Amino acid sequence: MGAGAAALALVLAAALLVKTVDWPVSFPQYLAYLVAGVLVLVAAAFGFWSYCCFSLRYAMDRSGLTIAWGPIKHFVSIDNIENLAPGRAENRVSVRGLGWWGYHVGKGTAEPVGEALFFSTHRSAEELVFVHTPSVVYAISPQDPVRFINDAKKFKSSGKPSRKSGVERDVIAGHPIWADRPAQALAATAIVLNIVLWGFVFAVYPELNNQITIEFPPIGDITTLQSREEILKIPATATAILAINLVAALAFEYRERAATYLLMSGAVFFQLMFWAAAVVAIVNA
Repeated sequence: MGAGAAALALVLAAALLVKTVDWPVSFPQYLAYLVAGVLVLVAAAFGFWSYCCFSLRYAMDRSGLTIAWGPIKHFVSIDNIENLAPGRAENRVSVRGLGWWGYHVGKGTAEPVGEALFFSTHRSAEELVFVHTPSVVYAISPQDPVRFINDAKKFKSSGKPSRKSGVERDVIAGHPIWADRPAQALAATAIVLNIVLWGFVFAVYPELNNQITIEFPPIGDITTLQSREEILKIPATATAILAINLVAALAFEYRERAATYLLMSGAVFFQLMFWAAAVVAIVNA
């Protein structure tokens, strides 16, 4: 289902771009590009979730239980497994994360079990197995729940703990930006300012004269008459500087958070400067 949704979103985005590529620069064209961009992001999200669903695995041995989901692996040491209980029809399940039909990932509840962390592809509560640990209850859906529980009990009786319980993440999932709310807010502000700047320029573009004068430092001192297409350099340059700032900020996030905040704040500042450039250029046009 997720892969189909991703493919549909990509097809719609491509069709929209093909249909509007010959339109004159205007606000309707901007809206078309914006919708196409949103569809691409939707396709990326559904594609990622589909990949994670495809990669969902449970591995149980004498050392413990490993739950693999996309870029994340949860390992539960065998000595931390307190109990394994099969799901029952009376378990009323609610998941606050991904909650597709037959695909559930995230925090949720299963009465009367209580809070649980779901990594499952169950369609009914009977397909679940609840793995109780001192800190969290995992809700998983092995292919054969009864056999899984019996095998797990055998492994537990002859358990050989080899490492501590924990969560492993790949390079992207483990990036500190996911836990840095101030940096996220600054990045989101800069991105929104840039997107709206493009919309503003596209909206006023049809009303501009064919020849305009642009005088503003961010794109150089242009004092001669230029084609009105030159005004598109303002948001284009703003986008390029934004990309450089964001990439540099993400690189510094690993070791120097202060540098990250400085770069993110600079990204917001430059977007405001280019907004001023666009307003001045249009007023002088």
